[in-house]
Amino acid sequence: MKRIKQISVFIENRPGRLLEVVEILGKNGINLKALSLADSSDFGIARLIANGTDKAVGVLKENGFTVSVTNIVAALIDDKPGTLAGILSLLAENGINIEYMYGFASPIEDKAVMVFKLSDLDKAQSLFNEKGIELLSQEEIREI
Repeated sequence: MKRIKQISVFIENRPGRLLEVVEILGKNGINLKALSLADSSDFGIARLIANGTDKAVGVLKENGFTVSVTNIVAALIDDKPGTLAGILSLLAENGINIEYMYGFASPIEDKAVMVFKLSDLDKAQSLFNEKGIELLSQEEIREI
């Protein structure tokens, strides 16, 4: 099963707090491959895909951050109109809920990466395999 480990960092919603997170990671030689930030009036959740997940978790915890690790899937998809709609339709038709998702550019021409946190990762992975949708491994994400 191709799963990606994503780090979620809970941060206060105040100026400079996200900066602290990325500075700590940078000073420890940890490169971010993707970042998504969701917030409310009081706190935010920074979702990160990083080279060196275990090290990143360790240094963030050492610096007082509340951190969790979640399994997600990352799909390499065609970067053209309608591709994402087709994937979302496949998930909806099969009763798979999208808890959250985000995307990032790929250095592979005409490709993008979509990251999904889904209600049923096993079922989604089987569907993606059946439809020829390529899922990336942790190692493949590091190389992008």
